[in-house]
Amino acid sequence: MMLAVLYLFLCMFFGISLVMICIPDIRRLLVAASPSRSTAADIPSTLFAIPAGITIGLTIIPMCHYYVTSIMAGFMTDPDQCKRLSTLVIFALFCLLGIINAQKILQHRNNRSGKASLIPDYNNKYLTTIFYSVSIILFTVAATFLMFWTYRIEDNNLLAGFSTFSDLSPHTAMVSSFGVGFNFPTQYMHFSGDGIQYHFLFYFLCGTLEYLGLPLDWAINLPSMITMICCFCLLGLLTVIVSKKRVGFIFAPVLVLFRSSLIVFEHIEELKDQGMSLSEALKVIRKSTEWYGTTPYDNWGIWAINVYPNQRHLMLGTSLILLLVIITLPFIRRMCVSLIRTVGIKGKIKAFTASREAWIWRKDDPLSPLGLMILGCLAVIAMPYFHGSALIGGLLVLALMAIFSESRLIYAAIAASAVISSLIQTKLFSGGSDNVVNFEYKRGFVAEDTSISGIIEYIWKVTFLTLVVAFAFAVYLLVIDIIRKKPIYRSLLFVCFLAPMVFAFNWQVSLEMLANHKFIQFTLILADVFTAGALANLFSPCFSKHTAESAKAAQSAKSKFVGGISGSKSVHITEGSYKLSLKARIAINCLTALIGASLIIPLTATGISEWCTYYNLNKRGYVMINTESPLVDWIEENTDESDVLLTPRWSMNRVILAGRPLYYGWPYYAWSAGHDTNTRQIIYDWLLTGCDGNIDEFTRYCRERNIRYLILDPEFYSYVTEDGKYNNVAVDFFAANLTQVAYFADDYNTIVYKIY
Repeated sequence: MMLAVLYLFLCMFFGISLVMICIPDIRRLLVAASPSRSTAADIPSTLFAIPAGITIGLTIIPMCHYYVTSIMAGFMTDPDQCKRLSTLVIFALFCLLGIINAQKILQHRNNRSGKASLIPDYNNKYLTTIFYSVSIILFTVAATFLMFWTYRIEDNNLLAGFSTFSDLSPHTAMVSSFGVGFNFPTQYMHFSGDGIQYHFLFYFLCGTLEYLGLPLDWAINLPSMITMICCFCLLGLLTVIVSKKRVGFIFAPVLVLFRSSLIVFEHIEELKDQGMSLSEALKVIRKSTEWYGTTPYDNWGIWAINVYPNQRHLMLGTSLILLLVIITLPFIRRMCVSLIRTVGIKGKIKAFTASREAWIWRKDDPLSPLGLMILGCLAVIAMPYFHGSALIGGLLVLALMAIFSESRLIYAAIAASAVISSLIQTKLFSGGSDNVVNFEYKRGFVAEDTSISGIIEYIWKVTFLTLVVAFAFAVYLLVIDIIRKKPIYRSLLFVCFLAPMVFAFNWQVSLEMLANHKFIQFTLILADVFTAGALANLFSPCFSKHTAESAKAAQSAKSKFVGGISGSKSVHITEGSYKLSLKARIAINCLTALIGASLIIPLTATGISEWCTYYNLNKRGYVMINTESPLVDWIEENTDESDVLLTPRWSMNRVILAGRPLYYGWPYYAWSAGHDTNTRQIIYDWLLTGCDGNIDEFTRYCRERNIRYLILDPEFYSYVTEDGKYNNVAVDFFAANLTQVAYFADDYNTIVYKIY
């Protein structure tokens, strides 16, 4: 266990040091991204450096670790020695790199020029620090509950909640394949012999932690929790930058955890139509154990809080998108500033399209654009097989940001790195990019009505006020910035955030159109920055700390008046050309707070109801598998890591804990990952007949596919083939022609046959 913890600390240490090397002055980055210096002063540098560094470390080191192990596997015959040696190499290499980075960071700090004093330091007040600390603690509590509630080991039993066991089945198999197995060359564990088309590197990280001593549940849950916390910190940070309000730091993650939609209100209406009172309807919803919805697949919980514990790598992908947005945000702001300062239409057009700064970063730029570019390139190089959808979604956002930005070659370098990395890795793992993604125009996502009005209605039902409030706040920022002659980059950022959702409703990427919901999810999470910003501004005082101090000074002096009006009993505060009395501002504060409070319920009601369902559904029951199964122990001790097992079409079963590939597991997983399940289904049915009673043919085929063992489990006795034939498994044939090597009377009377 200690080695696993050290591995995580190594990832964090190296990642944070790398971020600080690439961005020597993080305070300058925050100032360059913020609408005002005072906003940047409210943000500690660690609020970016630590979550960004952890995110980068948890991607780069496992990716390098995977490839080092893969290379060594080509000339080492002992899997355990290979894993030990590769782990040792990774520890030595990245410890050395981390130490070198740390020395450079210390040297840079000692040699920092006097110009750094012009950058405002963090306004380190106790209440602000406490606020950020308490917020992060709350994020940690939420992440811990979400992950462990549906996946944990108790009394030697792995409990996988009813709402998540389906997706966690192939994920558990992948983790076990690296933790106790040796999945090199890597294949999809529910569909052996066909490479892998699924982004699996997050589960390699989890498998590495299991190999280094963490229990399986902790090996999966701990990285899931860490990446969720990092995502919330980066999301909150971006919200503070956009909204200029510290309280936005906690509002944005809350909106992610408690989503907005019309579902709960439609559910209440339906229950009231059945004769229930409002209180009775709310009680039914509070005790619900099923996902409710009126749009396709709502009953799967695809938009509910369930999606995050179901898809454990989603938050890591979202964190990387947020990282890319934050490090490139200064360039879109700079372009807006440049256009404001440039005189004349021709000058503005030239500054936007043909100036040096529009394409190449400025000379001696203190923002360290080269470091930002390197950091962005490293992030996207690792992304294809950590979260391919996040890579596509992130590139879509960056593509629009590049249009409105300076230094567009930075974006071009990041995009080129992503494309080259994707082409190389898909060739290695999947035989080419065409086997992983296939962009096909198809409008409407899964909406039943694919007309423009039908799509708008679908979006309205699924998102309700999220996009409406976000859009309203973006327009508000646009108007305010135009009036004050400030850069309008925050409003442009909202437009960029819509790109993944627009893409999802017009293009199909994989075999399953439903997979596009992740692109919509990215847009909704990013849009929560603006929705949370609206709430933060509604709940925050309408006057700044500077005007508040002016008012306090005016009241204490009693003889000092604003605007030259002597003898007036009312104190006036001037912001630009606006003059409002303190009483008027207090009244406005109360009104905006009331508006904000009235928005809280519709923005979070569906999320609250879905938390109830999530809690109740997974409290009601789990898929339980015995982690101390004698069958699993036997497989681990008596089979090679590359041996393929012929089993029932299992999803979540004890056998997957052994880390051995299944010839044909539950077909939906493999189909949705892009594998040809139709052909294999036919072959699978044929194999279960003993190749029509031909032992030589059966053995030949199994030998060619490395299918070495048949696990004759009682589930076979109720198997129904695709053509409706019942119990078509040649049990007697296998007993007569294969060698029985194990029998487990206390483990469901399972028999193991060796095929060759």
